[in-house]
Amino acid sequence: MGRLISIASGKGGTGKTTVTANLSIALGKMGYSVCAIDADLTMANLSLVMGIDDAYTTIHDVLAGRATINESIYATTYENVHLIPASIDWEHVIRADPRKLPNVIRPLKNSFDFVIIDSPAGLQMDAMNAMLSGEEVLLVTNPEISCVTDTMKVGIVLRKAGLVVLGFVLNRYGRSENDIPPDVAEEVMEIPLLAVIPEDPSVREATLEGVPVVEYRPNSEGAKSFMELAERIARISGFKARVMR
Repeated sequence: MGRLISIASGKGGTGKTTVTANLSIALGKMGYSVCAIDADLTMANLSLVMGIDDAYTTIHDVLAGRATINESIYATTYENVHLIPASIDWEHVIRADPRKLPNVIRPLKNSFDFVIIDSPAGLQMDAMNAMLSGEEVLLVTNPEISCVTDTMKVGIVLRKAGLVVLGFVLNRYGRSENDIPPDVAEEVMEIPLLAVIPEDPSVREATLEGVPVVEYRPNSEGAKSFMELAERIARISGFKARVMR
């Protein structure tokens, strides 16, 4: 039985989509079958980051009752990794019913080792439906106090809703002398710090090329950090859920 992991944050722009793409491909490199899902129904961009820009059937079509979930799954050029993209036009957005997300996503754990769900930021209804499609959650924050505290609040809400919070990623660390140190961020968040992703120009270059950094420049510091994150997720996902329940 596969694992359903939502990628979540308290603020937009923390790098959830970058984490989703690189974690998915890193897990694929480790031999796991992975399905990455763009569940950010109004600000979709996971397909662009993963190099698929011509998808005809999307998660929006599934939520509108026009397609099955299996019809929206695309093979990627990355080993063992599939993608369910989202549409970017408003017509698809208004037809999709986000309340259906949990019911259409959860059966995928019977087909993949990992289902990684790129969720909207915050605690609005669209975000909650996406995040609650998972059984576990990985939080993503930047090293700024407002971002850390907002993401901490999301973690508290999701834990109360029954999700297992695996831990958090401190993304883009080293941009400023005022960055919150990792140990302080972990103390504030009160959950395990699973990875520190450094501010690395290779990550930005890879995003512009539409190729996640673990594939674009695998020896870069950013790519190495994402591979370490994948190794930790593979080790604790599922096990932590069983222990906590």
